[in-house]
Amino acid sequence: MSVRPRISGSQLVKLSLIAGSSLLILAVFVFTEQLISRLSHQVATTSRVFADFCAQASLPATRNPELQRIFSEMIAAIDFPIIITDRQGLPRAWRDVGMDPALVPASSIDSLAEGKHIAPVIRARFDVVERRITQLDRHNRPIVMMQGVIRDTLGFVHFGDPAVMDRLRWMPFVTVGGVGLLLALGLLGLAGIRTAEKRSIWVGMAKETAHQLGTPLSSMMGWIELLRGHDQGEGAEVRIPRAEFRETLEEMERDVDRLTKVAQRFSHVGSAPVLRPQDVTPTVRRVVQYMSRRLPMSGAGIEIRERYDEVPPVNLNTELMEWAVENLIANAITAIDKRPGVVEVEVGLRSQSESVEIVIRDNGRGMSREEQRRAFEPGYTTRSRGWGLGLPLARRVVQDYHGGRLAVRQSVPGQGTTMVISFPT
Repeated sequence: MSVRPRISGSQLVKLSLIAGSSLLILAVFVFTEQLISRLSHQVATTSRVFADFCAQASLPATRNPELQRIFSEMIAAIDFPIIITDRQGLPRAWRDVGMDPALVPASSIDSLAEGKHIAPVIRARFDVVERRITQLDRHNRPIVMMQGVIRDTLGFVHFGDPAVMDRLRWMPFVTVGGVGLLLALGLLGLAGIRTAEKRSIWVGMAKETAHQLGTPLSSMMGWIELLRGHDQGEGAEVRIPRAEFRETLEEMERDVDRLTKVAQRFSHVGSAPVLRPQDVTPTVRRVVQYMSRRLPMSGAGIEIRERYDEVPPVNLNTELMEWAVENLIANAITAIDKRPGVVEVEVGLRSQSESVEIVIRDNGRGMSREEQRRAFEPGYTTRSRGWGLGLPLARRVVQDYHGGRLAVRQSVPGQGTTMVISFPT
């Protein structure tokens, strides 16, 4: 029975980042758009009210100099374009339309009202104001100025939106663009970090390969030298005690099996392994037996204690899981800085979550909070000769290939660390 692995942790992070970024951009756009729409409506309302006030405050004659003076004072503080015209449609006062009112004398406008010609320069300036009237009327209907009770038309107030309105309309797009740029820079930064991690992983993989192959190769070279020691020279018959020969043969077979297992482990890296439902206990027991044989060489004064409870089967690839458990036990052994040292390996069923757990506990130096946070980063190590690859590889095997979880359950400096592999049943 083959089981396809779940989405990897890195893929899940990317999907979550893309989804979160999209939601963030959408939320920023909607919020800014609503805010700008509300502000635009308030500004437009204020402009219309002010323009209407100008219309209602008109005096009985649009060509009255006093009217012009009052209107000029009223619109002096206005921050939106406004033009006041008489009943003939000739502009009498204006602001923010691209033409200084002082450049178009009132006498010239009076001449136009009487049908007289004015200087070409003044006429060109006047045309600028008239074109602006047409532009303003496209966006806002002009307000009619009425005279008191008789309701006689005195003129019109033409107005537009403040200049800030154009900037406000672009704000949602500028905001979204800024957020998008920051996210893009963040993604580029993450891509750079991932590239650096990959380089670290490849370097570590090369060193891990040499380490994994080195132990059985050195052992086999030792057995070969042992066999050569029985060689009596040219023409002499080689005689080896039967018991010693069998022991040597078994050890060489064990080393060949080890080399085969290492090759199988690395053949699974980067590909989807085949998972089969099976009991995890035999896999863990084999690793413990192998590590126990190595203790006299690498961990004198250290004891590995085992406890196995009955657990339901889980989807497992034995070669990869042996690799993960071996890395965890090796880390536990190297973390022990006092004697006697104890590494406890347990397999059991966690009642709270009904998950199968492999617990590896040591009484070593423990980890600080910062070390726990960075423990699974590729290339991070607290040992002078460490490569920082054992825990990242173990987590990849457990979480990406088996859909389980590898975490530090507890670690106290000076007291030890407890690592837990958990599988859903």
